[in-house]
Amino acid sequence: MQAAYTGWVLKRFLKEWVLLTFLPLYLLLTFVVTFGTVSGDSMAPTLHEGERVLVLKYARWFSAWGLSRSFPQYGQLLVLKAPEGSEYSIEKGWFGIEYRPYMVKRLIGKPGDRIELREGEVYLNGEKIPEPYIKTARGADSMPEVTLKSDEYFVLGDNRSTGSSVDSRYYGPVKFRDLAGPVVPLF
Repeated sequence: MQAAYTGWVLKRFLKEWVLLTFLPLYLLLTFVVTFGTVSGDSMAPTLHEGERVLVLKYARWFSAWGLSRSFPQYGQLLVLKAPEGSEYSIEKGWFGIEYRPYMVKRLIGKPGDRIELREGEVYLNGEKIPEPYIKTARGADSMPEVTLKSDEYFVLGDNRSTGSSVDSRYYGPVKFRDLAGPVVPLF
């Protein structure tokens, strides 16, 4: 009798707690939304150290599944990972465990676009783009024109002071698979 009761309790626990609580939570955080905290000043003055953000993962998944073509959009703040193999793609965490950290950057270019930097000014397909989100003096960074291949996206941090943002200027374009979703600042 005890074994039957224990089996019933275990099945009920699995059904009620795992399937009804943890599985929906896992699906929500994997495919719909998740929260994050800004680390560093590469997106200043738009986002600041310690600021909480909401990552809208569903936009990326809808686009990947062909249900929407609205992601990503020019000028959108995105959570992403640096390209695999880049010296900026791996960090060491606790106990020396390596991982690929997420970062927030602004989308500047999409597949087929030509991107060039001239003394801190960004040119998209030969036209200087307005960047009202940049409030401080830009660095004098220049970069020869690059043409983005299919599935390549060019991202920059809003803080363009030399050395303040590690972005596509350093690690090159990112692939769609490395984009997690657009960002909404919370507080």
